[in-house]
Amino acid sequence: MTKKLKLFMVDEKPYLVSLDKIEIGDKAIVTVGGQYPSVVECGNEQIINLITESKLTLTQSFKVFLEPEKVTLSKTEIQKLIDGDGVVEVEIEGSSINYNL
Repeated sequence: MTKKLKLFMVDEKPYLVSLDKIEIGDKAIVTVGGQYPSVVECGNEQIINLITESKLTLTQSFKVFLEPEKVTLSKTEIQKLIDGDGVVEVEIEGSSINYNL
C-alpha cells in the first residue's frame, strides 16, 4: 500500500499525518491555516466534532499516522521535507515502512 503523508513538527518532534478519518482513541494534529500545530487526544466524539467540524474555516485536522518515536527519517531528510511542501510518499508492507523522498 502506498500513502501520502505530511510532516508536522510539534515541539521539535516529527509527526507524519494523513487525511484519514479521525476516530475515538486516535491522536490528531490540529492547525490554524497550516500553522501552529498541536497534538490532540481524541478521547470522545465531542472532541472529534470540535476539530473536524470547526466553525473556524482556517482550522484543519489530520490523523497522526506515525508518532515521533516511529519516524525513522534522518535530520537531513526531515529538513528536506520542511524546506519543501512537507509531503512524503510511503510504501507500507506489513510492519515495514519505506520512504520515497
